[in-house]
Amino acid sequence: MARRRLSEAIRWQIIGMHATGASFKAIGRQLGYHYTVISRLVRKHRQTGAVKDRPQSGRPRVTSEREDRAFLRIIRREPFSTSTVLKRAWLPNRHLSTRTVRNRLKAAGMAARRVIKRPRLTDDHKRRRLAWCLARQRWNLRTWRRIHWSDESRFLLHVTDGRLRVWRHRNTAYTPRNIRQTVPFGGGSVMVWGCISHDCKLDLVTVRGNLTGDQYMRHVLEPVVVTHFDNHPLATRPVYMDDNARPHRSRAVVDYLQNNAVTTLPWPAMSPDLNPLEHVWDILGRRIQVLQPPVQTLRELEAALHREWLQVTREQIRRLTGGMRRRVDAVIRARGGFTRY
Repeated sequence: MARRRLSEAIRWQIIGMHATGASFKAIGRQLGYHYTVISRLVRKHRQTGAVKDRPQSGRPRVTSEREDRAFLRIIRREPFSTSTVLKRAWLPNRHLSTRTVRNRLKAAGMAARRVIKRPRLTDDHKRRRLAWCLARQRWNLRTWRRIHWSDESRFLLHVTDGRLRVWRHRNTAYTPRNIRQTVPFGGGSVMVWGCISHDCKLDLVTVRGNLTGDQYMRHVLEPVVVTHFDNHPLATRPVYMDDNARPHRSRAVVDYLQNNAVTTLPWPAMSPDLNPLEHVWDILGRRIQVLQPPVQTLRELEAALHREWLQVTREQIRRLTGGMRRRVDAVIRARGGFTRY
């Protein structure tokens, strides 16, 4: 007879039937349980006055609390290790299963989550980032709104997301509908240059080939940046921000900006989290990925980027540029280290 767990209502029914004089076998036949089950329940009720199961100790733990604390120290030192590697590093002379390792991770409130990627920061990078933020900690919105934030970004025609998952049955990995088809190097890419400030958004520029200092001057600075800055009187002339990429710091580019009275903002290396334009690129990338029908050629991708750039609203940009004090404070709190931006 299959073993079934007795509900509390059935247990009290058995006690009631036995109190009326019914035998163990008669109760078992009527309810579909072996008579020994009935007898054990009645005996438990006589001894304890209850019908619930007694607390059970369960299977004993194979590790002590001290060993568990040592395991948590290993996790803090090696957070990217697999459960197999952790098992060998934890108790190499003990026979443990990876299930035990995962149980300890779960008990500590840990789970495998998406890794955040950031540029590599040296101690010198952190010092320069911290100094840059401390020097601008008291800037108000009136000062920040003069900054024109610029950057380049490259968009792949076919984005490959390494975190993609598929719902499928076992042994169906090579079924055509479960395979994500890819092309080498994402099928090509389009590089664009953009510039935003608290009060305006300049035209998006497509960068042909690799960006050089000469190309940066002829296709970006001269037709877009200098023309826009010349529309402002010297007293309220904006400040131009670009990063430390080689084309931006060539001698010809530096001289060109100085000759055209374009003031630049000194920039700490490895600091994309301080540039609000990075989030605009993220907005564009997400919009391109959900386009229906999806883009099929580089020409379509370029046209879609320019179209979506025009759709970015002033309110979206102002939410980003208006939060510069929060970004600066976050870097200061991190002592020049990583932030959530």
